[in-house]
Amino acid sequence: MDKNYHIVGTAGHIDHGKSALVRTLTGIDPDRLQEEQERGITIDIGFAHLELDGGTRVGFIDVPGHERFIKNMLAGIGGIDSVLLVVAADESIMPQTREHLAICELLGVNSGIVAITKCDLVDDEIAELVKLEVRDLLAGSELSNAPIVRTSVESRDGLVELKDQLAEMLGAFSPRPQDGLGRMPIDRVFTVHGFGTVVTGTLLSGRINTGDKLELLPRKTAVTVRGLQVYGETVETAIAGQRTAVNLQGLDTSAAERGDLLVTPNALSATYMIDARLHMLSDHSLEQLQRVRFHHGATEILCRVAILEAEDIRAGESKLVQLRLETPYACAPGDRFVVRRYSPMLTIGGGTVLDNLPRKHRPGESKTIELLRRLEGATLKDRVALLTAASGSSGADEVYLQHRTFSSTTHLRSVANSLADAGRLAIAQEMPLVVLDSQVVNTLEETIVEAVCRQHTEHPLMPGLSKSAVAATLPRHLPEVILDVLLDRLITAQRLGVSSNALALPEHNVTLSEPQERIRTTLLTTYEEAGWSPPSIDNAWKQLRVTQPDGEEVFQLLLRQGELVRLREDLIFSAARLDALVHEVRTRYAPGVAFGVADFKSWTGLSRKHAIPLLEYLDQRRVTRRRGDQRIRV
Repeated sequence: MDKNYHIVGTAGHIDHGKSALVRTLTGIDPDRLQEEQERGITIDIGFAHLELDGGTRVGFIDVPGHERFIKNMLAGIGGIDSVLLVVAADESIMPQTREHLAICELLGVNSGIVAITKCDLVDDEIAELVKLEVRDLLAGSELSNAPIVRTSVESRDGLVELKDQLAEMLGAFSPRPQDGLGRMPIDRVFTVHGFGTVVTGTLLSGRINTGDKLELLPRKTAVTVRGLQVYGETVETAIAGQRTAVNLQGLDTSAAERGDLLVTPNALSATYMIDARLHMLSDHSLEQLQRVRFHHGATEILCRVAILEAEDIRAGESKLVQLRLETPYACAPGDRFVVRRYSPMLTIGGGTVLDNLPRKHRPGESKTIELLRRLEGATLKDRVALLTAASGSSGADEVYLQHRTFSSTTHLRSVANSLADAGRLAIAQEMPLVVLDSQVVNTLEETIVEAVCRQHTEHPLMPGLSKSAVAATLPRHLPEVILDVLLDRLITAQRLGVSSNALALPEHNVTLSEPQERIRTTLLTTYEEAGWSPPSIDNAWKQLRVTQPDGEEVFQLLLRQGELVRLREDLIFSAARLDALVHEVRTRYAPGVAFGVADFKSWTGLSRKHAIPLLEYLDQRRVTRRRGDQRIRV
């Protein structure tokens, strides 16, 4: 596993010698189909491999050059690190040379080598002229400084130089990330007798181990890895950058097809919508909601393009768009794609995925456009912060962020902690991760404090607001875990306190007005003097000539403070009277002594209507314990 693994894709016009060059370099014939070998042209993508000096292992993807097979070419070239652009010396630059080069640029392939083939068929002057034409073609492109090597598979001239150039170019590349989530676009599905279904592709990131549980998208089919091969050798682990064959246990070949994705479970989610930046080639334009062919990885999907910033995209321009797919697909932010006309099938542009799980947008939505512009080129940390802010008071949970960033939970938690330390977000929950934007936190906290203040102003005798009452002042979809964090933050900062199970301002004190104080005093006197025959609260208001609205808050205050005790809806006693009853029972009966309802009624003079609730009260206070019809003094 100490080798570097990289993928090189061929590109160029039909019959310019791409397959012959790969075959000569590697000793492997990439034309695997009988029809390809009989006709001498590449129809579908082929594969070969080569180990270069320095230990770099190269996987070649040989693509068809005929314009009818561009779809197959795109299926192979999506995951390459570098391109080997092939131009025949006897024909020079041809239409598919230009189209393949344009596709490579659209896909962000910014390194490569040009091989001028069939140099044995022309003289040096023609070969040099072709080299100059190629240099002119590459001018202004990402490959403007690419090495150009004259070759011949017949004489083998230039092949050593070509290998040296490949070794130098690929040796400067960093290995693909192997510690992240696994993703492999499937470009072949077939059956091996005795083993079952095998899928192949380029492992773009992460690693796959024998025995791993993976997921097949877009159907979300759970699969198990039965075996692995890399470049024809059986291995226990495949790593990013390798052409990989995966034997899937118990999966019928009909359940997988080219264009599917093999991924770490729950790493991505399929969607019908993709927000992107779309670049049009210099000779093609696009109309609003035009139907095109979307090419990504090894798939082709029909879609319509909703242009978000204008009514059309002129030739050579780029705009923010939403791709509305006709079948679901899963991709990751930052992925490159190509679009081709529905008919005739010409490559017209390509772009970069900005949001891989958006909602449906209307053209001209300023907030959406602003978010997408900020997502362009955003680091993972900035993307997490932007997506968290966009999620508002709902917050962003672990699954949401993983699907929208294609990052592992470990990495996301590290990023979230860094953002929290910088004050850009608040962590509502560590595992599974839930985060909230700091500005949203501040807004929600102010809403809570204002609600409590309003409660104190409107109901000064109430202790504050209950948690459920606080929740009612906030957005309906606010998760409880976020509410708990907001309240904890406010209490820790001493902006709120808890009193009688209610949330209150720390400085809040219950202060009675003179009329309320008079109601309190007379209400307590009424119940103390009533003894064991207290009035209902409605009768008490009548006796005191107080209206229920004027007295209710004072009454509730006395209940909360424990000066009055409500045993039943219309049975209220003075707390002092009940304390006296408790003292009398403990004095009259020694611990363990039993007494009945009749005995209790005889010395208290109570009716059964009042005696039973009072005995239940004594049970609740643990003064007595019921046993059948008897009470036992505790």
